[in-house]
Amino acid sequence: RQPGSVFKPFVYATAIDNGYSVSKQLLNQPLVLRVLNSDGSWEKWMPRNYDGTTSGLTTLREGIRKSINLVAVRVVKELVPALEVKNMAERMGITTDIRAVDAIALGTSEVYLLEVVNAYSAFSNKGLLSQPYGITRVDDRYGNTIKTYFPAREEVLREESAYLMTSMLQSVMDKGTGGSARWRHNFYHPAGGKTGTTQNWTDAWFVGFTPQIAAGCWFGVDNFKVPLGPGQDGSRAALPAWARFMKAAHDTLELPIEKFNKPTGIKDIEICTVTKKMPLPACPVETEIFKKGTEPTQICKVHRTE
Repeated sequence: RQPGSVFKPFVYATAIDNGYSVSKQLLNQPLVLRVLNSDGSWEKWMPRNYDGTTSGLTTLREGIRKSINLVAVRVVKELVPALEVKNMAERMGITTDIRAVDAIALGTSEVYLLEVVNAYSAFSNKGLLSQPYGITRVDDRYGNTIKTYFPAREEVLREESAYLMTSMLQSVMDKGTGGSARWRHNFYHPAGGKTGTTQNWTDAWFVGFTPQIAAGCWFGVDNFKVPLGPGQDGSRAALPAWARFMKAAHDTLELPIEKFNKPTGIKDIEICTVTKKMPLPACPVETEIFKKGTEPTQICKVHRTE
């Protein structure tokens, strides 16, 4: 089924892995694109945000935190082409036909839930993708182990890029569209995740992970023409089931509260809150994380006092 915004982490991961920082700013403003129809004709496409709002310069972190469609589309138009996003998704284990068009940013190509969950697990697993498997070992009737199985693992993302994406998806959980998992469902383990909603309320998704478990929920009707109903988006329809399951799983398995391991190649840098550049004494400041070599080098020009 179409993943909607659940696909956006592949878009942002492509940009992050190509050297863009989480504080990279893009305009949250309307744009007009040309879309090629199946009959060979072209038509205008004007993507819009879920709530219809717009704003000014917006960081990649803020774009994914609020699931801003216009920022995701601009990532594809201005930073990384659709073909690179397609290649990233395939590298992270997506086997379905991902169409390399501008609309890739909004998750218009169909995917399997299992593959998306597995891909998300690579973010928390330092960029390592483990192929899903169902049988861990085979024992005979006397309890002797005949065969043991282990997952095939492959590095699909740089460790630093995986951590930056994990941090961005934590923002979704702690301050964004996934926040109700905290304040409504009392799931407080460090976690990252993403909501997804498709047109006409047809599909509702939530996929997320902790350092120990990755899981995902999809809600919909077998007949994709039948909607779930107005307002049944990822945060309302899918997130509650995910949050309840994750809380029960961590409590039942007595899994400790565990933080995601920060790689040595990630630095904490103080930046200007407004311009996202190196701060001056008059600047309001915030701390952001950067891959070494991508930290800001320009000085803020807004808060000069001379």
